[in-house]
Amino acid sequence: MPERKILKFTVMAQLAILVAMIGLRSIPLITGQTVLVRVQPVDPRDLFRGDYVTLSYNFSRASGSGIPGLSESERWGSGKTEGRPVYVTLVPDSDRVHWRADKYTMAKPDGGLFLKGQMGRYGSLQFGIESYFVQEGTGHVYEQAVREHKLSAELAVTSGGQAALRGLRIE
Repeated sequence: MPERKILKFTVMAQLAILVAMIGLRSIPLITGQTVLVRVQPVDPRDLFRGDYVTLSYNFSRASGSGIPGLSESERWGSGKTEGRPVYVTLVPDSDRVHWRADKYTMAKPDGGLFLKGQMGRYGSLQFGIESYFVQEGTGHVYEQAVREHKLSAELAVTSGGQAALRGLRIE
């Protein structure tokens, strides 16, 4: 009888962990504000993953020089900054459809729309929205759209800055 209880507990614990993992990734999609940002050109092919698009944004390429609170050596990618949180405030772009980066900071903004990311290597910023699987055989369409600067990413952003990629739009 105790073995049966242990087995039930183990199965329930595993299910709870899976549901929690899915739920945490879904929070921005359910509660987040939807914004549209422009995608920057990056090679979207990956031979092992199929039609897999690698995405970059103008706010992902900011060097550390635009982030207050970093020392000179940290600005040039000394490795000490990797994994540190960074916040990017977003403001409407001139077309009033897209959003663009306004300010970078190491401290969480008091309000407004912002993204929370992490410092990567050589001053790159990571937000967890840098990749997207596309339907098989359509990768070249997105690649062409990126080259022509006609690809936008639809993001869901929570009030805490967590972002999730809802989809891609070709304009």
